Amino acid sequence: MASATQAMTKAGNPRKLDWWRVGDSVVLLAYAAVVLWTLRYHEKWADEAQAWLIARDLDLRTIWFHELRYEGSPGLWHTILWVAQHAFHAGYGAIGYIGAAFAMAGAAVLLFLAPFPRYVRWPLAFTYVMVYQYAVIARPYTMLPLLAFCAAICFRDLQHPRRITSILVMLCLLTVHGAIFACCFGVAYLGQAIKEWRSFDGKTRSEYWICGASIVFVLLFLFVILRPTPDVEEIALKDEVARAPAWVQARFPTLGTKLEAVISGAFLDWFVPSIVFWAVLSVWTVWRRRSLVFVLTTTSLIAFYGVVHGAAHHHGTVFLAAITGLWVVWPNGEQAVEFQSVDRWEVAAVEGLLLILIGINIWDSVVVIQREYLYPYCGSDDAVNYLRNVGADQGPMFGLLFGVVAIQAHFDRNIFVNSPTSYFHHGLPLTTTTLDVEQLNRVKPEYVVAYSNDPKQMVATGVPELTTRGYELVHFSDGYYLYKRSVFEREVYFIFRRQLDQ
Repeated sequence: MASATQAMTKAGNPRKLDWWRVGDSVVLLAYAAVVLWTLRYHEKWADEAQAWLIARDLDLRTIWFHELRYEGSPGLWHTILWVAQHAFHAGYGAIGYIGAAFAMAGAAVLLFLAPFPRYVRWPLAFTYVMVYQYAVIARPYTMLPLLAFCAAICFRDLQHPRRITSILVMLCLLTVHGAIFACCFGVAYLGQAIKEWRSFDGKTRSEYWICGASIVFVLLFLFVILRPTPDVEEIALKDEVARAPAWVQARFPTLGTKLEAVISGAFLDWFVPSIVFWAVLSVWTVWRRRSLVFVLTTTSLIAFYGVVHGAAHHHGTVFLAAITGLWVVWPNGEQAVEFQSVDRWEVAAVEGLLLILIGINIWDSVVVIQREYLYPYCGSDDAVNYLRNVGADQGPMFGLLFGVVAIQAHFDRNIFVNSPTSYFHHGLPLTTTTLDVEQLNRVKPEYVVAYSNDPKQMVATGVPELTTRGYELVHFSDGYYLYKRSVFEREVYFIFRRQLDQ
């Protein structure tokens, strides 16, 4: 016994338990518990179902070289879902846990490796984007925090460009927003490398050329497979809007309203405080001489939202770009030692701004999670239960509008005879966006399921159109597309049944 003790003493004392690391682990467990608990009550909506159905019903070649251009999104997420279904035979219920697994990995990188002090990064994990929007809702954005934070870790490693390149390639293949993020990060990283170019050996320089060519090749590949054709829904609709009367065009958001929405949604929920917040952080990154990675990335994503395309769930991309940019700019231990008092005051002020941002976004996450528990996110689950209880899926049914894919995903086949595919093909002709009266009279489906994000409009127009053709409303499934402390739009289903005497 004595000899064993002496041996331990000679070898050195056992490593002391790092209680701060234990704290990181406890926070990660708490984060996982919140995400998984919320996931139990989240009802998957059409955007989640669409990718699942495409991965289920198509082969990878068709997904990448045909269908993606109609989705307007790269196919990394679709490929992951394809592997989950075709290699591991995962059921539809697995999609939420796949997304949550990536979200938890991103949270782990934040909690264990971020340069921010723990009183910033611990609560940061529970902000709206991190714990809910890009964690509970199973879309490709659940992978965005993980990849963005890994890019930040590799950003200062100029000797191994292949590491950050592999991450930037995955970002390009994830979403269009990820591709914008990757391009901005790549430009900033290359800017650093050019300054240090003379210090690199021949092997490292060759690696830079190969990595640069890889990024260019991936971007060209995405351009080829995503280049929209005239039959893509969004292109066709834009042409129609351009030819529409002025009063119709006035109903669409302007550049100003879109910019106000994305800046407010990305930061402090109100426009003026949000733009001041963004401006102050931009000035600080300029002062820190690393403004490119912060300003270029956030500005590019804001501009893309305002000019090209934007929806509420895209606000989180700007939020993550800001956090990732600050990650890169944040002073390390060696730099902090050399700080003057003014530098320390600046960092303290930025920490204070971040805590304000975190506090507001935690408020958002608390409210939205509470509402996930109290209300249906989407009416699809209730509609599916009703259709199954009455045996509606055993006979011919019609489905109307994009949202019916949230119902399709619960069945192992296409249940709507007026739709050529179980997923919604965003290309002309848009077969389920309008009621084909001739087909309705010929098939005489017993049930018609109509999706709507505007129930009042459906009651005013859609319900009368079907009731005058011999159908009666037999069930209504309510749902709410939750966004922070508000409801962005409704997600409801009207179920009609053909009257027996028709």
